[in-house]
Amino acid sequence: MSTSPLTITPAEEPRLRQVMKDIQNDVAAYYAETARGGDLGVHARNWLGRVQNLNDLLTKQIDDNATYLALFTPTPTPGAELINAVKYARNVDQHLMFEVSPSEDVLIGGTHGLRTYGCWRPIPAATHAELEKRTQRLQPAYQANLEGKELTSTMLAVLRFFADIAPRIVHRDHRGEWTGFPLKSQPAVGDPLHPEEPVGDIVAASAWLNRRRPNGDLRVVIGQLTREETPYLVGFTFADQLSFSPFVEMSEQVDRDIAAGFTYLQGDVAANVENVTHKFSMPPGGAVLYSPMDPATWATPLAQARYGADWMTGFDPDSWRHIVSVEHQGCFPDYVSYEQRRAFRLYAQVPPR
Repeated sequence: MSTSPLTITPAEEPRLRQVMKDIQNDVAAYYAETARGGDLGVHARNWLGRVQNLNDLLTKQIDDNATYLALFTPTPTPGAELINAVKYARNVDQHLMFEVSPSEDVLIGGTHGLRTYGCWRPIPAATHAELEKRTQRLQPAYQANLEGKELTSTMLAVLRFFADIAPRIVHRDHRGEWTGFPLKSQPAVGDPLHPEEPVGDIVAASAWLNRRRPNGDLRVVIGQLTREETPYLVGFTFADQLSFSPFVEMSEQVDRDIAAGFTYLQGDVAANVENVTHKFSMPPGGAVLYSPMDPATWATPLAQARYGADWMTGFDPDSWRHIVSVEHQGCFPDYVSYEQRRAFRLYAQVPPR
């Protein structure tokens, strides 16, 4: 979907970034609601309105609107067609007595929780006939890009389009991550959790994971385990003194992460944390650890990423061997390994808060 980026002036950036933040948060709110079983329609309609808001600003308010408009004429690009599809649905919602809402009759998941797999519903012919001619011309875009498709995937596609043409309007948190992302990992569900995540290509997605720094504030290494002569460092990722996720990394990846500026420490996690899992909604087997003190006060910088012998501090090594084996090449199907690795590196096991 790559296109020539728009020229966004410094004066235009704050407003565009604020609207983009709203869109990102709408996607996160919709996705979270799919696990709660609540009203998905309100989040879908909010998202439609915000996307059209940004579309209007790019069409009418920026100095370089000609570059944006050129994406739609004479033949719309795939990304522009996606925006046309959103505009069609938004106009139905805005102007007619018809409720635009996703289907809610399909559930995915299992032992680790269920999630509603909502899809965009068809717009009835009678409703379509009430629209203005200009909007009616957008119907093929809706039918090709939204109708019958799962909502989250289409929402992520829209975010990718805007980020592609105007990367500086992406709203990021204080760690540099997209606001609202990653979405929470769902075991055995491989759908993308991040707008930048390559779609439908595990090899490309794995390379993307390895190129980016891990999410979180820091990682505390508690040991090394070797599988078929390949050593892995294991431990916990912390953010704001909470850990929702373990991690497993080969030594070479740890070296790359440190070179990229990410912090790895070594310390006795078991002796310095409290188990606060009961305060959060976590899947069976999940755990949340809280460090009353900043981990940097009781852990020290990792001295090396590879050791001559395996070791572990404060935990039973056997409880970690399965986690290591999931990521070891050849032990499990690639998609299983990728889903765990993605959850760990994106720190995508944090429930919505």
